Amino acid sequence: MKKAFNMVEIAIVICLLLTTVILCLPVIFNNSKEAKIISGWKKSYAEMQSNFEVFNVSDAEKIDTICKSSVEEKEKELFMIISPYLNADLDKSPAGLKSYHYRFKNGAQVPMQSIAFTRFFSYQENGNIVGFKWLDCECTEKTPCASALFDMNGTQKPNRIGRDIFGIFLYKNRIEAFGAELNNIELERDCSNHSNGMSCSEYYLRGGKF
Repeated sequence: MKKAFNMVEIAIVICLLLTTVILCLPVIFNNSKEAKIISGWKKSYAEMQSNFEVFNVSDAEKIDTICKSSVEEKEKELFMIISPYLNADLDKSPAGLKSYHYRFKNGAQVPMQSIAFTRFFSYQENGNIVGFKWLDCECTEKTPCASALFDMNGTQKPNRIGRDIFGIFLYKNRIEAFGAELNNIELERDCSNHSNGMSCSEYYLRGGKF
């Protein structure tokens, strides 16, 4: 004769099932959140490509004019020219960004000399954050003119490059995501939790998994 489960055994099974569900919930939630961030990044990058096609036709000459001028704070003036193409909302006060800080994916601080360090941040129209850094007035199709960072969930943490922050280089006539020069194997290696996360910008565009 087969014995039916008694109440104690049923209770144990239910407890085990509940424990499994509870343990899995954070993973499911994090995966869903990261998937949303990456989806937003892909959409944002596509918009930037379209925007800078317009920029190269409409306002690229203004950059050369400012670079050749005697303006002291050229980076600020250049940001004002490029900001519309970064979907920056300059009408929204950046006061809330005074306490905004970000780091590399591995938790390391971003040094001032890094291409990923910037003093110019603004909100975007969708509430995300964009940062801008001018790099070189002698830029070419191979030497970047500037870099831009996009925090895809605004001031909400983790505020880490490669997790919710991604970046692009602005060249003459084109843009590229950080890490675009690497192959797929290099991207997968360089987008690990122990890296600075810079190459994750291109890694996720190519369909990389988190």
